Parts: sequence; structure tokens; C-alpha cells
Amino acid sequence: MKEFFKDIFGFLQHGTDKKLHRDHLSHYPKSNDSYEKWSFPTYLDNDKCKWLKALKELYEMPISFPASLSPEAGLLVHGLIRNLRPRVIAEVGVFCSVSTHWIASALKENEYRPKKDAIIHCYDDFSPIKQGPYRKTSMDEGRFEFVKSRLEKAGLIDYIEFHKGDSSTNIYNSHDHLKENGGVDFAFIDGDHSIDGFLKDFEAIEPVLNTGGYLLLHDTFPEQCGGHEGPRYLIDNVNKIGRGYYEQIELHLSPINFGMALQRRIG
Repeated sequence: MKEFFKDIFGFLQHGTDKKLHRDHLSHYPKSNDSYEKWSFPTYLDNDKCKWLKALKELYEMPISFPASLSPEAGLLVHGLIRNLRPRVIAEVGVFCSVSTHWIASALKENEYRPKKDAIIHCYDDFSPIKQGPYRKTSMDEGRFEFVKSRLEKAGLIDYIEFHKGDSSTNIYNSHDHLKENGGVDFAFIDGDHSIDGFLKDFEAIEPVLNTGGYLLLHDTFPEQCGGHEGPRYLIDNVNKIGRGYYEQIELHLSPINFGMALQRRIG
């Protein structure tokens, strides 16, 4: 405890030149073997809402755990879109479309007309999903068709424009189109989590990210999410490697703290 307050005092004295030790940032809740799937909150159990019903079904599928956003994290993203009200969104890494549902549903609740008032550009290679730590199932083929059908069932498909293939390449190929439509207001980067892959996606997005636009990063604590270093590297170096200047805040997630960070381009 003394070391904690010592670090806090040093941070206040020296400002952003001194960082708190990671042990003080990556606090509980931590991952453990007690979780086998995300628990959908009962207060969201509403069959009259088409997209909530579709999300509940998606969360009941083993494929959604643990790589998809938890319902609590999804609500956070949904709330950001509802409040920030972006119109052009880039999502890098769709996985099985849980995050896409949360983002698109917020556009719908904002009463934006699909592709006229708002659009989500989804970049993913839609390659197979393999079994891994904590994931006991796989999807060897048909992920694109699965994602499309789930968004159709949710009544959200009209907000989506898919870009199937290598994400950074397709983002670069979209630059002219994105610029013509006012640039990107909000980008969620949650694809390749290696340092090299993550930086490629960031470097592709940044030239079309508006000043005042937001970047949202998932899986920001490598020790919590399989050693993925890309998001953490960007957090620690964004104002050294970026073309713009960013302010940022780290967010802690529940029930397992994989971590999230929100960055805003301010110059």
C-alpha cells in the first residue's frame, strides 16, 4: 500500500512523465477457470426488441466466449455510440459479430437511416475460428455467412458494408470512399492483436480518422488476454508513432478484465 501511494504522489508531482506501475492498472477482475460463457443480463431479456433477442441467442452460443465482448463491455460500446453519435464507423475484426450488433443497434436506436445517415465498414478476413484456451468449439468454415445471417436476424444488416480480406489492405483501398463520405468518426480496432498486425490496421485507419474522432481498443492487458501485445503497444506509444495527437483513457471491464482504451484524436 505504501508503494501505491508513493507512485500516486510521484505521478501527481511529475505529471504524465511518470506512469503508474502496471500492477496498479490491471486490477481485478481477472480471468479464471470459473467462466465458461458470458452471462446475458436478465434486465436485457426482451423478446420484443429484435436486436436484443438476437444478441441473447448469440451469447448463448459457445463460439462467443471468450473473444467476444462481454455483455457489460458491449453495453459500454453501445452507450459510447449512442452518446458520441458517430456517422461513419470502421470496425476492424468482426469475429462472430457480437460487437457489430452492439454498434449497429446503437445507430438504430439513434434513429439513423442505414447507409444514408450512418454506416459501419466491417473489415475482416472471415477465416476459420479455431479452438483455444477457454474456447471449446470452432467454426471451420462459413463464418461470413454466419455473421451475415445473424445481423439479418437482428434487423441490423442494412447498416453494414463488409470488406472481406486483409483488413489493412482493404482499409487503404477504402480511403477515397471514406474521405468522400466525411472521414471516419469512430474506429473499433479488434482484429490482429500482434504488434505488427495491430500497427498496420492503425496506420491504415489514421489517415481517414477525423480530428475529434475516436479509436476504441479491446484486449489492452496482455496478461489477461493470451499475451496479445498489439493494443498495449499502441496505448504506450500512440503519440510517438501516430501522425496526429491523441488523448486517451483506459477502461476496466467486467466480469473479466480484458481491458479497453478510448483514444480521441485532438490534433
